[in-house]
Amino acid sequence: MNGNSLARRLIRWGLYPASWAWIVFGLWYFLQMEGDERPAWVLITLPLLLTYLVLEMTIPMDRRWSMTWRNLLPDIMYIGLSGATVALVSAGLAMLSITLSGQSNGVAADWPLWIQVPVLFLVFEFLNYHIHRAMHELHGSVGQVLWRIHAAHHLPDRLYLLMHAVLHPFNAVFVQGIAIILPIWALGYEPEAVLIFLVVNAFHGIISHFNVDLRLGWANYVFIGPEVHRYHHSAKMSEAGNYGATLTIWDQIFGTFVYRPGKVPEMLGTDEGSALPDYRQVVSVLSLPFRYKSRG
Repeated sequence: MNGNSLARRLIRWGLYPASWAWIVFGLWYFLQMEGDERPAWVLITLPLLLTYLVLEMTIPMDRRWSMTWRNLLPDIMYIGLSGATVALVSAGLAMLSITLSGQSNGVAADWPLWIQVPVLFLVFEFLNYHIHRAMHELHGSVGQVLWRIHAAHHLPDRLYLLMHAVLHPFNAVFVQGIAIILPIWALGYEPEAVLIFLVVNAFHGIISHFNVDLRLGWANYVFIGPEVHRYHHSAKMSEAGNYGATLTIWDQIFGTFVYRPGKVPEMLGTDEGSALPDYRQVVSVLSLPFRYKSRG
């Protein structure tokens, strides 16, 4: 086994547990400080994102899904216009979540942290799962509106880290407002529980779009990682399940879990052809909810 093969093997099986070790250390450090939790969300996740970007550029799993020089300018435009908006909205809502949790005296505030955290994840995942699934599967006028808001995320026929930012701003506000802000305000989780949730949720949101051969093994049955989320982006609708954000539990309960070890989808994107604009047409994508009347 040469050095390159050994490095790839170490990344394939070691990067995920190493990332978890960094997250656990970061959370322990900031929680021990007993200060303002809001900066911790960025300080823990940003080093992971930068590390993943370097790996993705040097050892992509599938070069068909990589960023190319031909697509670099449209990608920069999209990330600058839509991605920055989504990032600001997500960061703003994350900070608001922690702030609200510190001001609320809901029922969850009386629970120990080891109960608050799993309940927070399960409630979020339940709401997110049904919102996300409705965006894909709900029929009628409401379903059409939801799909037009969400379709931007499925237009690219590639999948890499920065594609996590290919998302209509309405999508971020809608999902995070209902699935994160509302439950935190209503139940009153402690800021420490919210910080743990936000960091782990951001971590899995990033790696789920990771174009590197990263394997989770048995953890795929618990967490949404790249092996599972790639099938959600499949252009073949019969295998495009996996609506969870961080956990697979509701996909498994409701029969939408898809996991095929060692395999990847044949094609990514949508099956609607010219009914939707190319994702490089940034203005058209951002105006998609107002310009397209049906699902093609």
